[in-house]
Amino acid sequence: MMNEECTIFIIDDDMSLCRALARLLKSTGYQDVRTYASAEDFITEASPNPCAIMILDLQLPGMSGIELIENLRSAGSSMPIILISAHDEQLARAREMRHEWAAFLHKPFEERELISVIDSLCAA
Repeated sequence: MMNEECTIFIIDDDMSLCRALARLLKSTGYQDVRTYASAEDFITEASPNPCAIMILDLQLPGMSGIELIENLRSAGSSMPIILISAHDEQLARAREMRHEWAAFLHKPFEERELISVIDSLCAA
């Protein structure tokens, strides 16, 4: 899929990070970037897209990132998910789950690392 065809959902309660990531992704050719401050906002507002990638913070207010993933997977979603967290124990817990992830990125992460993962997912 081409950059223009790929929807990228960013779910993080740090809205300044959401805005920065959206600007970064748009500057590299990803035009359909949508941000959400919580898992509940994503569930309420997002529309399904077969060509989508999720960037998901594991520590969110309300429903956690892991709970959102479990809900998506139990509903049959195979959307690639890039997990982000500043907390090592959350990344370790996510690694123990039976789901497959596109990547784990520890905050703060390098922009080029994120872009590389997304580019490889969109090229697949």
